[in-house]
Amino acid sequence: MRTRIAPIVGLWVVWAAGGAVALEPDRIVIPHGRHTQSGVECATCHAGAAESRRAEDSLRPAMDVCAACHDVEDTEGCGVCHTNVDAIGTAERPAYPAPKHSHAAHVGRGLACAACHGDPAVSEPTLPGKPDCRVCHATADDYGDCRVCHADDADLTPVSHDALWANRHGARARADQALCATCHAQSACQVCHAGDNVRPRTHPLNFAFGHAVRARGHEQECAACHGEPEFCSSCHAAHHVLPDSHSRAGWVRLPDGGRHAEEGVFDLESCIACHSEGRGAPTCAACHGG
Repeated sequence: MRTRIAPIVGLWVVWAAGGAVALEPDRIVIPHGRHTQSGVECATCHAGAAESRRAEDSLRPAMDVCAACHDVEDTEGCGVCHTNVDAIGTAERPAYPAPKHSHAAHVGRGLACAACHGDPAVSEPTLPGKPDCRVCHATADDYGDCRVCHADDADLTPVSHDALWANRHGARARADQALCATCHAQSACQVCHAGDNVRPRTHPLNFAFGHAVRARGHEQECAACHGEPEFCSSCHAAHHVLPDSHSRAGWVRLPDGGRHAEEGVFDLESCIACHSEGRGAPTCAACHGG
């Protein structure tokens, strides 16, 4: 009796003389480690990668490629790579998440297969994750760099970014900034965190009164949002806030200038953080003429 195979909801059903029998679809599982140990190069089986410019290209080796080393006529050995030798040819290829990915572009730049897929001598190859891409590709706003490989209309938002993500992302960002940086550039944060609109969660309501203590020793952390010295000096000047040193006796003294003259010689950068640069600038010129 003639045998017929047809798919039904992820299974394959074989009609034969004895009736219908459900079969698991066949999958091809290549033992890459065994091939690597035998000295087989990636390009031997995946020669098409050097010319492939779309993810939809099938880069699996054809039977004639396997026949160069294996006896493909020996049906007893089919189970080495096929998970179900009774349903060979029934497996569907999984959808590739980056349809515009070009192997040719990567091969052309001399990138080794293991750089993206891992060392086959250690473990079975996998698809590259975002950190793997970041080794070469810089983060761009609005997934601009991701669209090189991913479809323009693809939703690339991680599953963790649900409706409450905006309320809790701060704690996650503080715990692992590198993870955020795989998708977001620093400028992406500053769109929302412009410096004075992140209170009360980032800066408590009384932050202005005690922020000096926090700022000491954390200049780089502050500079992540407040990059220009003028951000500090403009507020301090408007509220007549002076450094502690400026209130001490002898800060300005004639005729030698006092303590401020010595600080100006050894730490002029601290001076110009609040005062304009140079002897001719208005702050200095008031006493020094210019």
